[in-house]
Amino acid sequence: MKKALLLTVVSMAPLLAADSGAMTDAERTYLLDQLEQSKKALLTNIQGVTPAQWTYKPAPNVWSVQECAEHLILAEDFLMGATQQILQSPKVDRLPTANEETDRKFVARIKDRSQKATAPEPIVPAGKFATPADAAREFTARRDKTIVYVKNTKDELRAHTGPGPMGPMDAYQFLLLAAHTGRHTAQIVEVESGAAYPKTAAR
Repeated sequence: MKKALLLTVVSMAPLLAADSGAMTDAERTYLLDQLEQSKKALLTNIQGVTPAQWTYKPAPNVWSVQECAEHLILAEDFLMGATQQILQSPKVDRLPTANEETDRKFVARIKDRSQKATAPEPIVPAGKFATPADAAREFTARRDKTIVYVKNTKDELRAHTGPGPMGPMDAYQFLLLAAHTGRHTAQIVEVESGAAYPKTAAR
């Protein structure tokens, strides 16, 4: 009898999480994958960049590798702050868009660089990180804090919502904006692949 009851509770756990607004195990895993993979890709693509390559701008209105990296560093705390602010809002039912299919489409849309966007003033780069090593160290520290939070939180991220860049979004989806790291890492790769990109050293 006890075994049957335990199996019932275990099988209902994802449904209970959905009802409470807490992340399901699958949602937590997906978010952590996005955070870990995008962290690795960024660090790989700025490692060994020379000073000339770091500050090279393909055009006056195109960000350098340095500016892309700084933007991502600033965005990390900006998005975490937005998430925590949303969690202070009254609890609501899950949005109809709070599901795996929409989350994956949401991430794909964020990464799509054919859709242009303007960075909010607080996360516009200003040359704060002199070297790739400085940027890598700071990004790692901030991203690792986010990862620890996502691994351990019991906050009801799906039960608190606010206005976002793509309409109403819950706190979980604000954390999914970490996919925007992949968007700007792709921009870094584009800069590094340009014909005029300094070739003084191979990475």
